[in-house]
Amino acid sequence: MATAVQSQNDNSTNPQGTAKSISSLKDSLGNSQIVNKAKQFAKDRPWATATLAGVVGVALLNTLRGR
Repeated sequence: MATAVQSQNDNSTNPQGTAKSISSLKDSLGNSQIVNKAKQFAKDRPWATATLAGVVGVALLNTLRGR
């Protein structure tokens, strides 16, 4: 388990590791219909996308903050 944490930390300090994970994520998603719909929604409605991202971000922070 310690090696898994160590390798994760190595990737987080190495920008190339982050780029590799992003490119592998793009490869795994590919040109799926859901991704294309999400991109089109973001292009058509930038303010709605920003609002949605903000609401999700605040909800995530509240979840991580705890009580």
